[in-house]
Amino acid sequence: MSAAPSPATPPRSNRAIRLFLGLVCFLAGAAIMVIEISAFRLLAPYFGNTVFTSTALIGVILVAFSIGGYLGGWLADRKMALDLIGWLLAGAAVLTLFIPAFHMAFSLRLSALGVISGPVMISVILFAVPGILLGAISPASVRFYSLADKDSHVGASAGTISMLGSLGSFVGTFLSGFFLLSTFGVRGIFLGTGILLLALSVASFVMARNAGKLVLPIILSGLVSGVVGWCSESISVKGLVYEHESFYHHIRVLEEGVAPARLRLLMLDSTQEGGMNADTGEIILPYQEYWKLALLREKEKVESALFIGAGAFGMPENVSRDFPEASVDVVEIDPQVIEVGKKFFKLSEHPKVTAHAADARRFLNLAGDKKWDLVFGDAYNGRHAIPSHLATQEFFQQIADHLTPDGVYIMNIIASVNGPQSELTAGMLTTLRNVFPHVQVFGVGGRPDQTQNVILLCSRQDLRPRFMDRYFAKGSWQQRLTSRLVPTGQLPKPSLAFTDDHNPVDAIIARGLLE
Repeated sequence: MSAAPSPATPPRSNRAIRLFLGLVCFLAGAAIMVIEISAFRLLAPYFGNTVFTSTALIGVILVAFSIGGYLGGWLADRKMALDLIGWLLAGAAVLTLFIPAFHMAFSLRLSALGVISGPVMISVILFAVPGILLGAISPASVRFYSLADKDSHVGASAGTISMLGSLGSFVGTFLSGFFLLSTFGVRGIFLGTGILLLALSVASFVMARNAGKLVLPIILSGLVSGVVGWCSESISVKGLVYEHESFYHHIRVLEEGVAPARLRLLMLDSTQEGGMNADTGEIILPYQEYWKLALLREKEKVESALFIGAGAFGMPENVSRDFPEASVDVVEIDPQVIEVGKKFFKLSEHPKVTAHAADARRFLNLAGDKKWDLVFGDAYNGRHAIPSHLATQEFFQQIADHLTPDGVYIMNIIASVNGPQSELTAGMLTTLRNVFPHVQVFGVGGRPDQTQNVILLCSRQDLRPRFMDRYFAKGSWQQRLTSRLVPTGQLPKPSLAFTDDHNPVDAIIARGLLE
């Protein structure tokens, strides 16, 4: 008499079971990376795209995935039936579909907790349980994959499942970075991922021949969560005239006031990156006027300028307006910011201003022998965060090599002139002085120990006599700018120079935000 089939034996052909489990692990691996990468774009508008946000998010998902790894093995030893995979996928699918709604319900409230507690708490609420359930799929699948081969190749089964999960993560990473984020909204990405997981869940129950009694409730649960997620609306923002999710930023254009003094602001994630008078095109932020320090040279004009970081294009347009024959280049990494500049910030009205969608260092590497009278560094990546590769001695040397003999480099940082928040100023001063013989510091508003826009004027010639030994009429732009010069005795002590090899600028800015 033949032995009765083992209850652990999968109900379909062994080959079909192995192929299906391989597909599930591949797609689950892709899903977790799509969720993780898209999650950062989801959180940035409320928590900032700081090192704390990314650390909290990655840390929570890694812990969740680890817990899921243990849970999947534990469950597989106790429930040797293929519908276990279906339940794990169904739970992950429903919670993923709910993420947009949970985000709208909790993110604004939790953003008040601070730069560490807020990102940790929202990451736990939104991503911990889906991460645990997705992390449980691979170890559970190893058990069933091995059973489908009569437990004769356990090591090969574990290796195959691990390989397919890792390949799926690779595909999910590339798919998110190179296609999904630049093509779909973040909410749509989460909903699409949830629908994929739900379809895999249904297929698992079909493979386990439990379709009749389980599939309909699961589909209904997915439908409800999907509708809730889709109908979740962004929190209304006063004066919002444009909103777009680009590969790099959550872009918003805000407007306030009435003509002829309408103020139009550019928000990238949680940070105001610039603005102008929408009627006249005049700049509205005090630090933007400091490009005019270049006019305090002996040659009181600008023939060519390069702006690193577009902001709202106010400064480059000001240069072009004051010097119509000047050639003005702007390097902005996000092409969508350039399109916003054309549509909302009068960029199309200034044919001499050429915007380049590129990374600044790559742009300079390809610039050949081109030189500029003025280079203004104003590139930021979220809350006060300067891209670290644009804050090193090697980068500043690149800039110096592309300046005319009497050209100047002006840089905007957000820090304090002295006191506890001056660590960034000290490091920048030390690094810039390793490249430029003369560096002057201007504090734009507030006490020296308060966080503010700090302007660094770098040159080969000593420009200090040009504005220290001259009289400027009270109320003139020259008097306003030069009156903010920081005396040498008030500057912070020399610090570590930032280099490509050793650059703690991210950690310094993070400490400043924490304080």
